[in-house]
Amino acid sequence: MAAEMYTTTSGSQEMKDVAKHPVKSQAEIRAPVEGKDKLWIKFVSFFWDTARKGPEEQALLNRLDFFLLSYIVLSFLIKTLDQTNITNAYVSGMKEDLALNGNELNYFTTAYNMGYLVGSMPIQLLMGYVRPSVVLPACEVVWGALVMALAGANSAKYIYIFRAIIGFLEAAAYPAFARCIGSWYKPDELGKRMILFGISASLASMISGYIQAGVYTSMNGVHGLAGWRWLFIIDGVISIPIACMGFVFFPDFPTTTRAMWLNEQQRALAIRRMDEIGRAPPRRMTVKRFVMVWFQWRTHAYLWTNLMSGLQQGQMAYMNLWLKSLKYSVQKINILPTIGYAIAIVCAYIYAIISDHTGWRWQLMVTGFLFKLLGNILLAVWDIPFGLKFFAYLCPNFGEQNLFLTWAAENFQDDSEIRGILPAAGNMLMFGFNAWVPVLIFPTAKAPVFLVGYSCSAGFCVVGILGILLMRYLFIRRAKQLGYVKNEYGLLIPPELGTEYVPRDEESGGETVSLEKETVAVYATDK
Repeated sequence: MAAEMYTTTSGSQEMKDVAKHPVKSQAEIRAPVEGKDKLWIKFVSFFWDTARKGPEEQALLNRLDFFLLSYIVLSFLIKTLDQTNITNAYVSGMKEDLALNGNELNYFTTAYNMGYLVGSMPIQLLMGYVRPSVVLPACEVVWGALVMALAGANSAKYIYIFRAIIGFLEAAAYPAFARCIGSWYKPDELGKRMILFGISASLASMISGYIQAGVYTSMNGVHGLAGWRWLFIIDGVISIPIACMGFVFFPDFPTTTRAMWLNEQQRALAIRRMDEIGRAPPRRMTVKRFVMVWFQWRTHAYLWTNLMSGLQQGQMAYMNLWLKSLKYSVQKINILPTIGYAIAIVCAYIYAIISDHTGWRWQLMVTGFLFKLLGNILLAVWDIPFGLKFFAYLCPNFGEQNLFLTWAAENFQDDSEIRGILPAAGNMLMFGFNAWVPVLIFPTAKAPVFLVGYSCSAGFCVVGILGILLMRYLFIRRAKQLGYVKNEYGLLIPPELGTEYVPRDEESGGETVSLEKETVAVYATDK
């Protein structure tokens, strides 16, 4: 599929066509269908909010969940699998086969991180001109092929090169997925969908252990290939079909979508839903706008707090090295850490439900940091009973840091592009530091005892907590200065929003499209 140039200008014929198909009134859209007051419906809606929606919204959400979320979950799952399988391979025979005796495992991670660092921002900016529904699947097809090619590695140098390219391409996924989800769902829906990032990543890490254990047992030596080589082949074979789904399943954004599985009335409803909560649609990213992003305090508050989240995740990453030092079998080394990932999946969804029902975002983020802080302190002490040490390795999974994406989507909802740029910039900063910090504080030669590493990670947790509290204070102060008020979803917005007002730049040439006496902001260019 050839990449096509696209625009989000208000004069597009596509937007005018959408406006010709008005959606029903808010009362009709939100009216519960007959029988919705039944207890079992209330019970189901507690776990998945679509059940309590009216028929129009329910139809839209069902389609979004089936197409958009299924692709994102599968794609992010395979991305995480492709990213983490290097550790499973290392402890399952790669080290011995390739005679790796130094810090090669850390250098493999560093190569990936450097590629990710270089690719994050350029690919996000590219998606301002070429549809994400083209860019993302294309990147995934290529990185899937490269993962398969790792099966032929005969030296560490070969792996360094391919890991760097894979990191470059995978940099497209995380920020784009976060931005897209934040552009389609309301606050009472957003937490559960965003948390699927965490669930899919944990599921991938868990599956990777079971896959490697199964491959090592059943395929080691088949056709003369070691089990760890078969792991890369299987990962690549899974990746490519999922990538091809993205060309059809990924809908771009409400004001630019051409998804064949949404009709025009559903597109209009999607635009109106975001208009109701004050979430801005895409605009053209100019050089001036891009430069001004870096002169906002909230940009740097987000980036450095996000960095602390990424720098203190050492516990689970090195659990298998601890198990290997205890002379556990290869199968147990791969399987035992999956207990933590199972805990993470359950806790992530519990956090999401609580967050969407109560509006608690930053409170639960702090809770996640506290669990990680506890684990790092215990591992820094090290001389503790086996059971307590096992618990310490599992501690990160009792918190859920992926709510940071949800909180950021709501605090930056006035700018669609910044919601994509900031996760990309955050990843650049995080992967830039991760390119050298783990090598410095978690040297593989000292495994599994990392006094300096776990002590530093505990410090990162403390700084992260303070960063969240500071962001909370600064966002509230900014809202008071601008005279913002809380809407029905607890979001701080200009007081005129929620009536017939939609924020727009009058100097930009933007125009409004009438949808049953309500307005939708569509931006042409930016001043």
